Formats: sequence, C-alpha cells, structure tokens
Amino acid sequence: MNAWIAGALALPAFAALSLAMERHQEQVFGRTLARRASRSWRAGGVALLALSLACCAAAGWSGAVAVTAWMGLLTFGALLTGWMLAYLPRQLLRVAGAALGVATLAAISRL
Repeated sequence: MNAWIAGALALPAFAALSLAMERHQEQVFGRTLARRASRSWRAGGVALLALSLACCAAAGWSGAVAVTAWMGLLTFGALLTGWMLAYLPRQLLRVAGAALGVATLAAISRL
C-alpha cells in the first residue's frame, strides 16, 4: 500500500517541480509567476519527493529495494508529467491535485 501512496505522490511532486520553471508556468497558467511563487512550487515538489521516499522506506523493504522501487515510481510520475505538459498542459494541475487527494485519502485510511 505504501508503494501506491508513493506513486501517487510522484505525479504532484514532478508537477510542482515543473511549475517552478518559467516555460511550464506559461504553458499551464498563460503567464510567468513571481520568483517567490516559483520557490514555493520548488519547495513543495521537493517536500513531496521526500514524502514519497519516506513512504517507500516505510513499506518494510530493505533500503536498496525501497530506493529502487522509489526510482521506478519517480520514473512513472516524471513520464506522466512530461506527457501532460506536452499534450494537456492546462489539465496538469487538476490531475496532480486528484493524485495528491488520492494519496492523502490512502494515507488516512491506513491510520
């Protein structure tokens, strides 16, 4: 279950990291954001990546297996983010928000 949560966190993490770049801000928002907002997107993306790694580490696997699984999940999240930026940039926030909501609900249901 933790791997599913980590995978669901990978998409919003990469979406946030991509929205820290001016080029992708113009694709998604139609304008560039202030530097402070860009830093906030970057910080949020890094925090979600760290949370994703923590989910893989908490899955009960050895360290090497947890990191390997995490890298695989990150690959999927990055590919999906890149595909969305290429073909559906305006929908990226909606899909990333839904993935974050799914991850949150899954984490809450585990408690």
